[in-house]
Amino acid sequence: MTLDDIIKDWRETESRKSHWNEHWDDLARVMLPRRYGFSSTTVDGERRVDDIYDGTPIQAARGLANAIGGMLRPEGELIATMQAEDDELNDIQEVKDWLGDTQERLQDAINNPKARFRQATGEVDIDLSVFGTGIMFIGDLFDHLVFQSVHLKNANVRFDEYGVANGLYQERKFTVRQLIEKFREKKLSQQVKEASKNSLNTKVQCLHAILPRNEGRQGALLARNLPYYDMWIEVESKHILFEGGFHEFPFAIPRWDTSSGEDYGRSPGMIALPDADTLQAMGETILIAGQRAADPPLAVPNDGAFNAMNTFPGGLSYYDTDTAAAIGGNPFFEIGSGFNLPISREMQNDHREQVFSAFFRNVLNLPINGPQMTATEVIERKEEFIREIGPVFGRLETDYTAPMIERSFNIMLRGGGFREIPEILQGRNVKFEYSSPVKKIRKKIESEAAKMWASEMIQLAQVKPAALDLINEDELGRFSAEALGVPNKIVNGKDVIEQLEQQRQQAIQQQQEQQLISQAASIAETGANIGEKIANQ
Repeated sequence: MTLDDIIKDWRETESRKSHWNEHWDDLARVMLPRRYGFSSTTVDGERRVDDIYDGTPIQAARGLANAIGGMLRPEGELIATMQAEDDELNDIQEVKDWLGDTQERLQDAINNPKARFRQATGEVDIDLSVFGTGIMFIGDLFDHLVFQSVHLKNANVRFDEYGVANGLYQERKFTVRQLIEKFREKKLSQQVKEASKNSLNTKVQCLHAILPRNEGRQGALLARNLPYYDMWIEVESKHILFEGGFHEFPFAIPRWDTSSGEDYGRSPGMIALPDADTLQAMGETILIAGQRAADPPLAVPNDGAFNAMNTFPGGLSYYDTDTAAAIGGNPFFEIGSGFNLPISREMQNDHREQVFSAFFRNVLNLPINGPQMTATEVIERKEEFIREIGPVFGRLETDYTAPMIERSFNIMLRGGGFREIPEILQGRNVKFEYSSPVKKIRKKIESEAAKMWASEMIQLAQVKPAALDLINEDELGRFSAEALGVPNKIVNGKDVIEQLEQQRQQAIQQQQEQQLISQAASIAETGANIGEKIANQ
């Protein structure tokens, strides 16, 4: 692609995103104020909650974001486990040891505080909940991984014909001083060099483009020949500041839900937006009503003049003295508004429940085994939970967790972050299994069903002993260990089990031989005694 093609494509992606910006600002205003400013100018650190009268949408969005993090990346557990694509290799102890060590090293690199993994994923999780799209950069810095969330406001995602993200543009404005620090002065265009003579604080519009390179190839020695462009451009002068490359697309761009013909995702926040807006209006109304109840407006006499009715809290409305004489009684009285606070609170709570439902609060309470529930009822309840929430987290695993883990693995593999690959595994592919409560529940359901079946076979064996032949005890044990998430290094491979079985058989054989020798010796001794007795006779 030429520079003109890149800049033209960037302008087109910016145009296609423009109609989303207003929608995202509506969402940010009531659910994520710190992200406000898609279609308007904001100042860092300014207050953005002045128009918030009900914090329910903010709390619901945060709750869903925390649930996403907890389910995709369970605390204290491995995010992903590794296996060889060839299942026969997974039973070899040498392969099991290398895979177990590798996944632990990968997990440690991700959890390194310098990588800022938790901070970045937390920001992407809340973007997913509110806007339906999140952007995560995965890279390396010197001797460690680095993760960074990207604000949707600052990025235009490029999608291929199948709706898969394969490029990204970031518009940035740097001062001349910042450009010199980042790229060195000799890399700058002549136009910027001339501007630097007047002021180093002059802002320069730059474009960072990460795009597929048609002529790129894996394993290229030079960065400019890798499969993806990494290019910084001065937009006005159309000057290349830097050109490098990536081995794979360095971003994970998950989308909560997609619609045909749309690039960016739809979110639970979009479903909750009407109720969230209503809550703000109701919150303001109820607040004013409460103030009126605590400090009601009064009607007081005024000699000869009428004013407009003042119904705000503590307001005074005047009426003439003739009217006061005509109505009799106390000339000072409260103006009743007829406002029914209990009904208003009930309506408000209804809308709050709608918001919480849109953010899956009632669904994300994982099934708990009740004291009166049978094993079958427990399984059915867990299956109902999986049907409701499983598809959502399946999509996030594919678009979010998988590219993030695979990119991290490839970076560490190229950087020598793992032990030497066993010879039997060299040239073979590995695959990742991603940890989540949804998957664990599914495996536990299958494991419980397998145990129930095995128990039935054991009972049936009391009538027909051959029923026990149906049970493969070794595979049942492996299946149960996998369902419980037992680490690979604890479960012996088939080759180790075969060795143990051989040792056991050898021990049995030696014991039998020893018994035979002892019996032969005993027989010989008995025979000798008998012969001696006969000789003495």
